[in-house]
This record gives sequence, structure tokens and C-alpha cells, in this order.
Amino acid sequence: MSPRPQDAPPARAPWPPILIALSVLGGLALDRLSGGGFSALVSFPGAPILGGLIVALALANDIWCASVFARHKTTIMPHRPASRLATDGPFRWSRNPIYVSHVAVVLGLGLLLGSPFTVLLTPLLALGLQKLSIEPEERHLAAKFGEDYRAYMARTRRWL
Repeated sequence: MSPRPQDAPPARAPWPPILIALSVLGGLALDRLSGGGFSALVSFPGAPILGGLIVALALANDIWCASVFARHKTTIMPHRPASRLATDGPFRWSRNPIYVSHVAVVLGLGLLLGSPFTVLLTPLLALGLQKLSIEPEERHLAAKFGEDYRAYMARTRRWL
């Protein structure tokens, strides 16, 4: 017997770490294959410092999000069913602040590592996260929390 829709996990695989790894490793591989021909895109004064700052802020946001989930006693794992709806902390401004952080980490790493293709793959990462993680999670949360989640969706943006 299959679980009820609200009890089923939103995804079978933990897509975010898979997509992040593919973006960074794919970007680095494409950099190498291009022979550095696009390095000027990320070769500006302060690029590594800016990249490091973006990564640090994104990781700090992830820690904040994890603390909100811990306080609500719900999972941070994207392939596990939620037990409670979190709408406070960074979730006041974005329904997906963790995914915003994931995109920022990859962008920051691209700058930090001087990897133009990692930077260029960042929008594809965002699209992949939306299709493989965010949209299934939205269906899961709507099934599980009904009108409470729909009201949250109406007042809070998906990304920023």
C-alpha cells in the first residue's frame, strides 16, 4: 500500500546535493576543456574575495534555516516528508531560502575558484532545483498543510 500523498516524500532522491555537485564539477570540467578561454568572465579584482563572502553568507543562511527546522521539529532533508510548516526566520522572505543559498554557494564557488563555467551553470542549477525539488515539495506541502500552505504561498515569494 502506498503512502497517502501528504505522507509521501516529495522526491525519491536528494536532488540538491546531486545538482550542486554536477554544477561545480561540470563547470570545472568545462573550464578545463575550454583551455581557460573564458576565464576573463571571472577575472576581476576582488572576485575570489566576493566569491568567498557569498559562500560564507549562504552557509550562514543555511545554518539559520536548519535552526528554524530544528525548532519546528521538521526535516531539512529534501527527499523526506515534512512534519511541520516553517514560515518564520528566513522563510518570511522566501519559501525556499535554502535553495537560494545553494544557488549562491555555486555562484560564489565559481568566483572563488575562478571558474567561469561554474558561474554560467548557476542558472541551470536554479532551474534544476525548481523542477526536481521545489515544485515537488510545493505539491507535498500543499497536500499536507492545505490552506495554511496556500496562504503562505500567496504572501511569500518562491525565490526572493
